[in-house]
Amino acid sequence: MTRAQIVRRLVGVLRPLAPLMAVSVAARIVNQGLGVAIPGVAAGLVVGYVTRSGVGGLLALLAVMAALKGTFRYVEQFTGHAVAFRLLAELRIDTFRKIVPLAPAGLEEERTGDLVTRVVGDIDRVEPFFAHTIAPLAGAVVVPILAFLGMAIWVDPVVAAVFLPFPALMLLAAPWVSAGRVAKLSARAREQLGETAALFTDAVQGAREVAVFEAGDTMAGRVERHSDAGASTRKALARISALRAGVGDLLAAAAVVAVAATAADRFDADVIDLASLAAAVVVAWAGTTPVRALEGIVPDLEQAIAAAARIFALSDREPPVSFDSAADTGPSTGSVRFRKVTVEFEGATSPALVEVDADIAENSYVAVVGPSGSGKSTLVELLVRFRDPIEGTVEIGGMDIRQINRSRLRREVMVVPQRPEIFYGTIAENLLMARPGATEDELWEALDRAELGSWARSLDNRLETIVGELGETLSGGQRQRLALARAFLRDPRILVLDEATSELDRETERLVLDELRREQGRRTLVVVAHRIESVVDADETLVLDRGVLVERGSHRDLVDSRGVYAGLWRQHLDVLAFE
Repeated sequence: MTRAQIVRRLVGVLRPLAPLMAVSVAARIVNQGLGVAIPGVAAGLVVGYVTRSGVGGLLALLAVMAALKGTFRYVEQFTGHAVAFRLLAELRIDTFRKIVPLAPAGLEEERTGDLVTRVVGDIDRVEPFFAHTIAPLAGAVVVPILAFLGMAIWVDPVVAAVFLPFPALMLLAAPWVSAGRVAKLSARAREQLGETAALFTDAVQGAREVAVFEAGDTMAGRVERHSDAGASTRKALARISALRAGVGDLLAAAAVVAVAATAADRFDADVIDLASLAAAVVVAWAGTTPVRALEGIVPDLEQAIAAAARIFALSDREPPVSFDSAADTGPSTGSVRFRKVTVEFEGATSPALVEVDADIAENSYVAVVGPSGSGKSTLVELLVRFRDPIEGTVEIGGMDIRQINRSRLRREVMVVPQRPEIFYGTIAENLLMARPGATEDELWEALDRAELGSWARSLDNRLETIVGELGETLSGGQRQRLALARAFLRDPRILVLDEATSELDRETERLVLDELRREQGRRTLVVVAHRIESVVDADETLVLDRGVLVERGSHRDLVDSRGVYAGLWRQHLDVLAFE
């Protein structure tokens, strides 16, 4: 996306609040115009006192102008920031809503810290575009013209003509010195900030490992290298900013010298009086102030454009799947069918699934097993449409899953992953994500069914206990059981456990699975097994190997077949014998 496209897009975001921004622009012009006029009038006032030529009502005029300047300054700041903060909030909400459909398949290559930096830091960095660019740029164009006109009317057209080229040159040249390099450096600075945030996120989330392996110095070294790279980039930006400031001040000083020399000649020729000469010199400097202010704006503008580029690059990304259906129509049964589905991952040397064809009857209990990397979790991702197959179809109740809208599909199918996300907050808040209107009795029932009720009742704050970020105050098994409780509360037609009991001890796992078996006849249950002995009583077991469905049948039949499943079963028996 080019810079022009980014600017047009940001202007498009601004369009709904354009009237309020127009107020800010107008207030900026009046405020800065008064900032030029006040010194000019003051210069005339001083000369009038010195020469005893009379000052008339200049003192009262100055008082009125000062009051107006303060008022318009307030209006400019208030309206400009009101627009900026409103638009930033909308931009952040819009970006978040566009990121959610990307998960999880569309964000696999992203780092958490960098994503957070984009949604929080980069969006905040766009603020100068709305609050500190549009109105100042308008002032930098209009106010020097007003100063020129005022000088031409009240001082002398010749003096005004000498003044005008200098702010024009400052506007067209000084702020854009090394513009291309600044754009590249600004983009690099935003990327480096994202990388640093990602590094700190890794360090915080892996604090235990850092401590155990005494890797503090190693992590500190990485932080130092990232910090040095960022400092080098910012130093380069500072050098260019200093050069621009110097060029701007040089041109402004040249304007004063040229105007002073010309006005002095006109005074000597009795074309203008002493008060006009003094006013011309003061206005020559004050009239360039709005343009000189751009030097401080342009670096912020470049950072804002670089930040917006990162935001739009993320929010414009196509989701791995698109839910086109708006109708809330869904399957009439909980049966599942995979029709010769094939899945390939970008960069992989072989498909994750190859022409898998399988039927799962409504309200049946089906296990999915296979060696690590055989495609079990990929099969689950298809069922909830985290991704779509490149060939074949997935059906629920005889209905192509692509014809079911997102909300309906999420009500029909619930997946409990091996590593569930537990959010910072209370136990109740984590449960209510599954069903916001659930009663307290329903929350306790879900916890009891997940074999977590007794533990929760033993806590001082019970359901209001804070579980910590990422569930850090819970054990791995407790996190899995809390996720199971959410699934029970959701009450889906199809419940999928993707190795969701892998961190439970065998006794707890047996109790949980017993509860799940009582669900037979009420819902379709698909269990991706971590421990093969936990699913020996499944109605049917699907066996995957290298993405291919190689076997299916009951536990006894598969053991007798002496295939892949039988090998996995022998490994299990060997482990038991060793224990």
